[in-house]
Amino acid sequence: YLTALGIVPKTWASEVIAVDAEAFASPMKARPMPPQPLSALDGYGPTGFVKLPPIDIARVLDEDARGESTLEKGVARLGVFVEPDAPLVVEGDVTSHGAWELVDGGRRLWAVTLYAPGAIGLRVHFHRLALPPGAQVLVYDLLDPWEAYGPYCGVSEDVWSATCFSDAVVVECSVPSVVSIEGLRLDIDRVAHLYRGFETWPSAKVAGYCNLDVACDASWPQSVSHTAEDWSAVSLGIGGIGTIGRAGALWCSGSLLADTDSDTTVPYFLTAYHCVSSASAADSVEVYWQYQRDECGGAVPLPETVPRSSGGADFLAGASRFNGADFALLRLRDMPPARMTYLGWSTASAPAGTDVVCIHHPRGDYKRITFGTLTRGDDPCGYSPPPAERFYQSTWYAGTTEAGSSGSPLMSGATQRVLGQLYGGYASCSAQTCPDYYGKFSDSFPLLEPWLTRNHDPLDVDYSGTVDAADIQCVVNAALAISVSYGADVNRSGAVDAVDVQLVILGVLGR
Repeated sequence: YLTALGIVPKTWASEVIAVDAEAFASPMKARPMPPQPLSALDGYGPTGFVKLPPIDIARVLDEDARGESTLEKGVARLGVFVEPDAPLVVEGDVTSHGAWELVDGGRRLWAVTLYAPGAIGLRVHFHRLALPPGAQVLVYDLLDPWEAYGPYCGVSEDVWSATCFSDAVVVECSVPSVVSIEGLRLDIDRVAHLYRGFETWPSAKVAGYCNLDVACDASWPQSVSHTAEDWSAVSLGIGGIGTIGRAGALWCSGSLLADTDSDTTVPYFLTAYHCVSSASAADSVEVYWQYQRDECGGAVPLPETVPRSSGGADFLAGASRFNGADFALLRLRDMPPARMTYLGWSTASAPAGTDVVCIHHPRGDYKRITFGTLTRGDDPCGYSPPPAERFYQSTWYAGTTEAGSSGSPLMSGATQRVLGQLYGGYASCSAQTCPDYYGKFSDSFPLLEPWLTRNHDPLDVDYSGTVDAADIQCVVNAALAISVSYGADVNRSGAVDAVDVQLVILGVLGR
């Protein structure tokens, strides 16, 4: 029955595969110009204003502190949900806040300001969007309209905007005058209020004192034999993840992974399952790149100025610590900027004594680096460790990890290949001898293999050894959502569609 659905048995004892990092040196693309909001032009402006309830920052920080006593390294919470007194609803020409107006160029415009006292950033939640062709929604900073995000178009539900770094943002909906707004629907029921996590916030609890700047080896202990230059290229493959969870706006770390085809740049992104554990969580993912110093003593860039992949991600595979190695593999929908490094990896099991390195974003702060050794045995701090057959134990001799570091890669100090991703542990600046635990890449690989390797003909969707009519049927069924087939996305576009059907048909015909 499973074979008929195109689901392939996993090979749990395959040969060792090792892939080196790929650094694509194409010229840096200019940062794209943001969309220009109509309501920011002279003569127009938001017709509605909503002041959101202030957050109880003392209570929120107390909740954060009380949640830091578990083995799971955990996400760093940067924001909490706040709701307006009443949802903002636009239904055709009826609006709960603000009003439609006609603007030059023949468009209808609705725009409302959301103000959250004390916020360093806001993400707007659209419970529902139903926009006719040509209509679009933008979200932008009231005082700096060049920080604009979108457009958000079409029909969808449960949509989170990208983070706008301001305490006052404008939501703008514009529609061509020739398009009817009769069926238009827009519902805003809450926002994520960011209250900490970036150095721009003076009361933020940033990374602990013992963390090491990835760009400044002058600050590293003499026990470290590596240099900042050794890891400068690799560091570009690690990003900070902003996402939405049940507790609010969350932060983790993760890394781009190379596949076995050196000609491709598919943005596969590895993190922890407890950071991103579902397709809905992946939808809200935005990845911050190059949030780091360029050199010793250099300025830390503002988060709104670094490159960002804010289009969400596809959740490809994952497993929790209870039935796997606490990993999640995503495929980002927005390509990272040029000159990013796609990290190498190895399916070999690393022995105790292996020199290891971790690069991460502790507490949502700028990028840090940590050095250690794989160890084995009981947790010296007296805690119950996760299963040794699925998790590495690492003890640090320089630096540490913290909440927000979860999902960051454990890499071999010798080969710089990924060996796993951070699950948890009690290591911190106040407990530097306590170990951390990383899900083993070798344990997860059988579930990652369909995406990271090209060891069979991609047109052989059902892995039968022959490209035939059964493969066409698998792709058609998957495109119609009749069944699941992990190989049906032949061109790895992120969707099973008519292009995949056409490719397999041509393969069957021998063209």
